[in-house]
This record gives sequence, C-alpha cells and structure tokens, in this order.
Amino acid sequence: MNQIARISFFSIALFGLLLFPQRAQSQWALLDARADTIVRRGLEAMYNLRYPQADSIFNSMIKLYPDHPAGYFLLALVDWWRIVPNIDVDSKVDRYSESFNKRIDRTLQICEDRLDKNPIDIVGLFFKGSALGYRARLNVSKNFSPSTLGAITDGKEAYEIILQCQRMAPSNSDVLLGSGLYNYMAAYIPQQYPWASSFISFLGPGDRQLGIQMLRISGKRAAYANVEARYSLMEILSNFEKDYPAGLDVAKELYTQYPFNPVFHKYLAKNYYMTNDFTNADSAWTEILRRVKRHTPGYEITLARQGLYYLGDIRLREGKLDDARRFFEQAARQSERIGEDETSWIVQSTLKLGNVYDALGDRKKAIDQYEEVLDMEEYSNSHTKAKGFIAAPYR
Repeated sequence: MNQIARISFFSIALFGLLLFPQRAQSQWALLDARADTIVRRGLEAMYNLRYPQADSIFNSMIKLYPDHPAGYFLLALVDWWRIVPNIDVDSKVDRYSESFNKRIDRTLQICEDRLDKNPIDIVGLFFKGSALGYRARLNVSKNFSPSTLGAITDGKEAYEIILQCQRMAPSNSDVLLGSGLYNYMAAYIPQQYPWASSFISFLGPGDRQLGIQMLRISGKRAAYANVEARYSLMEILSNFEKDYPAGLDVAKELYTQYPFNPVFHKYLAKNYYMTNDFTNADSAWTEILRRVKRHTPGYEITLARQGLYYLGDIRLREGKLDDARRFFEQAARQSERIGEDETSWIVQSTLKLGNVYDALGDRKKAIDQYEEVLDMEEYSNSHTKAKGFIAAPYR
C-alpha cells in the first residue's frame, strides 16, 4: 500500500469512527476481564507516579499471564514514566533507560514467540508495534539529530505493524495512538529539520492534521491508550502547534484525572501562562514548587527551575522587581545544581535578570547580565535579544 493510499485508508477509517461512534467503541479483546481489571489498577498507579505499586501490579499480571506481552510492556511503560519527568537531564534518562530497554526486549521476545506460532496474532502484533514505537520515541525524545536516525527504523517498523492491526480491527481506537503519532511526526520532522528529509524519505509523507485527529479519537475512545494519546496530543498542541488554549484543555483533563502527575501539572501551569492567565499560572507553579520541596514523587529539581523562571517573569510583569530578581537568581542556581551543560533556562533567566536590573535603574548590572548571555550558547534568539537590550534598555 503506497503512502497516499495509507492516508486515504486512515481517513476512511476515521470517517467511520466519527459516523458510527457507538460501533467504534467496541474493541477487539487485547485482554480478558480479569487482566483488564489488573491493568486499569496498574495504570492508575503509574499515571499518579506510584512506581513501586505499578511495578508490583504488573509483575502480578506476568505471573498470571506469563505468555502474554501486556505485563512486560506495561513494566517498560512504568520505566518510561520514570524517565518522562526528567527527560531534559541526560543522567536521569540514562539511569532508567537500561531497565526500560530490557523490558522492551523481553516484550518483543514474547511477541515473537506468539507470532512464530501465528503470524497474524493480533495481540503479538499490537504489543510488538507498541514496544518498537516506544523504543523509537525514547531514542528521539531528547533531540532530533543525525545520531538518532537509527530510531527511525524502529518507528517505521512499528507503523507498518500498527497499520496491519488497523486493517485487521478498523474499529479499534487503541491502534490510533501509534498511527496518529506516526502521521504527525512524518509530516512535522521534514518541515522542521529539512536536512533530515533525505534520511527519512522512505517513511513517505505524513499528515499533521490527520495525526492530530487520530490522537483526539484515541484519547476519547481507546480502552488502554487513551491517556497516552491525550498526553501525546497535549505535547503536540503545546510544543509544536503552539495552540495553547487547546493544549490547556487537554492538560486540565489529564491533571483532573491524575492530580499527582508532575508532567500533566507542568503543562497545566505552562499553558495557563501561555494563555495569559497569570493568576492561575502563579497558583499552579507555586504548588509545583511546594511539591518539589516536599519531594513528592516525580517533582524533580528540573521542574523547580522552570517554576522559578515563570514565577519570576510573572513578578516582572507585575512590577514586583525584588521578587522577580530573587526568582530568576534561584532559577539560574537550580540550573547550575543540575550539573548539565548550559540550558535555555539559565540563559533566559540571565537575560531576564538584565531586564529586572534595567527596570530597577541599575544599567551597569543589566549590561553585565546581557554580556553574560552573549558568552553563553544561544537559545531562542537570546544573543539578538541581549544585543538589543545593550543598545536600548528594557522598558
């Protein structure tokens, strides 16, 4: 099936899902009723970052169903959610990547055993595609660069498998998570990274809007992938599409459902800020900082530096300059504590400190901050902004 035909196939499938929603909700059985109950308990624990409880629940599932790949894959997903709150910190990612990859490998082994017996075993196909997809997702989660292009092979194979599952069970909404991510990223990557086009041309064209629509449907109707679909949709809307009101709507849903998930909490706070709702943004970021101080699971120092930066900017907008200075100084110190190379947070915090000093009338200290920015790696036109503020003070 060529790429145009694939997109047409998915368009028709989506039309059917929208036209016959009740019928579309009937899912082919990945799990029996007992396993379904176990999985839902484990997912509830996992998305609220109760990691030991989630591990225990999914290990109990493996004991009951040793030849089913679900338990092994879900254990890998627990590791994925150990990684996600720390995705910007290489040392933290490395800490859990080994366990994640071992669990993915075990999942793939179980799937291959099933597929050796029955090449069209839909359980084996679904979890093989899911495992390959998440392995690819981790490998490109930091930055898309030539060194990560090997992950594209996993992504392509995962998509081909998910496409096969979609043909076999066109009414299943769990499958649309992988299909939606593939369609969106296959269109987005060449647009944002033109140099990559020649490397990934074998993937064929994607469709950003089709991908988003698939994720929306999966988020509403999938039996097991609905949270992952909404999380992916929230990331795409907030980070790539810059549709902050829509991203905020999804963040509200997820945070209401899982109030101890720091990733959902962060996107809630960020999207409040990006939609100029500074009152709710202030409240959300302040609560995030409280949880970091209390060592709430998943609320890491990386969240603290973001919260300090946003609270500093809100105080700067309010004219509370001493508070703004304190927040930006703390944000810069937290970035240094993390021990990674210069990040956008320390660069932007230093730039904002210059703005604060300008607002306070201390031009010399302001210029010192701007010149420090020029000595740092550039992020989001930070050098151009610093030069502009050196030429004319922040107002």
